[in-house]
Amino acid sequence: MTMYLKNVLSACMGLWFLVSPWVFGFEDQTNAFFACVLLGSVQFVGSLLALGKTGKQVWQNWLCLTIGALFILFPNVFHVGLMAYFLFVVLGFLTILVNYANLYADEQ
Repeated sequence: MTMYLKNVLSACMGLWFLVSPWVFGFEDQTNAFFACVLLGSVQFVGSLLALGKTGKQVWQNWLCLTIGALFILFPNVFHVGLMAYFLFVVLGFLTILVNYANLYADEQ
């Protein structure tokens, strides 16, 4: 998997986090809604800005990695359903893994 595909995957996960308040029906929880929309948007844009870049100096990958960690904590801070809880934790962990893999060149 090339760095380009990893960033596209991270951007797709950011889009999922962006639309998840409507999917899981917690758009009426203001804090959870805005946190999800803001962090999902930042992950989406950060992943697109990191397209084609790899290495420890790429701040966009570090930003998305941090957002993945925040999404693991997200369902513990806000009250969401069981399926949302599971998906936030799993996709947050996958976000961390994908962006961590982008910190190192594919040739290593």
